[in-house]
Amino acid sequence: MQKDSTRLSTDGTGPGQADETPLSDRQYRLWAEMLENKTGVRIAAHRDDYVRRQIARRVNELGFDDVEDYFREVSQPGAGTREWGILLDRLLVKESQFFRHQASHDFFKNRLLQHLQSPQKEQRYSVCSIGCSTGEEVYSLAMSAFDNYRMAGQTPAFSIVGIDVSAEAIDSARRGLYPNRHLESVPQELLDSYFSVAASASMEVKAELKKRVGFFVSNMFDENSPGLASPVDVIFCQNVLIYLKNWRRRDLLNSFVEKLKPGGYLIVGPGELNDWQPTGLSRVDYPGIQAFEKPL
Repeated sequence: MQKDSTRLSTDGTGPGQADETPLSDRQYRLWAEMLENKTGVRIAAHRDDYVRRQIARRVNELGFDDVEDYFREVSQPGAGTREWGILLDRLLVKESQFFRHQASHDFFKNRLLQHLQSPQKEQRYSVCSIGCSTGEEVYSLAMSAFDNYRMAGQTPAFSIVGIDVSAEAIDSARRGLYPNRHLESVPQELLDSYFSVAASASMEVKAELKKRVGFFVSNMFDENSPGLASPVDVIFCQNVLIYLKNWRRRDLLNSFVEKLKPGGYLIVGPGELNDWQPTGLSRVDYPGIQAFEKPL
């Protein structure tokens, strides 16, 4: 049940500040289990206190009597869906940057160029970025793809889809507006080609690049997820697997095998995957990366 007014702090934090009721260990386990069951994400031990504070803060903001009332509200399949999305945006790490792991992007460019030089190539090259956050990885891949098509003297024919469970992150990705400090890893020639100057020390992705990409709120465990509804040439899944338990990681990776076209690639973060023995994929020998290829 919700209260009629917001509680004020009684712990000396100052007037008007929220009094955040702490979660018991039992209550916290219920929230952690819900998060993992809904998203597959396991809360790292060093983030326990942060997650506890965010849940308690949201309970206070909405004026619920206690944490368990809020838990029941969020657990409801209908009414709780929107509130779950709001809470999820607060709990998950939104960490991304342009060309975050350069060796993986170099490998992507290398294989795409080989594809463009092949007389048996398909008309369109398709890529899916898992856990795309605010879009930096997707736009990095799109810039690399555009450059490759231009170098090959061909009309760009590719599509890149990014999926993430955070609606807030996806909204940001669709806007394609980034502070200048987030663009320091982007070479100047790419900034000149694919970004336009915007207000308040920021730059915006140009329309010609935006129209080649798509962003969707989706769970990576959803078999009908946009971007993976039909087989793709490349799946990028970097800095995601570290948040999953081993058995969930294996299940997810095994599902990706079916989502790749013959000759397609699964690219994961270096060091994220040491115990998976893929069926139907072979490990790629390329310096500094961890990737797998599906035979033709």
